[in-house]
Amino acid sequence: MSLSSIANAGMSAMGGLSKAQQDMLANAPAEMKPFMEAQMKMQKEQELTQLITQMMKQMHEMAMSVIRNIGG
Repeated sequence: MSLSSIANAGMSAMGGLSKAQQDMLANAPAEMKPFMEAQMKMQKEQELTQLITQMMKQMHEMAMSVIRNIGG
């Protein structure tokens, strides 16, 4: 599985809000709903970015380990 397919899967998964988040939005004042929804989506994007960053870092570390072992 490539990094881009993982990113695409994560982006599609983060599209919707959880049941708890939907309940929070339903009980929020009308003027706050757009702000809260945007904030929740931004948080999900941040989490996805952190996940991808960590995966890329681990992939780099694995590649460097192989290179070090080849170098003997």
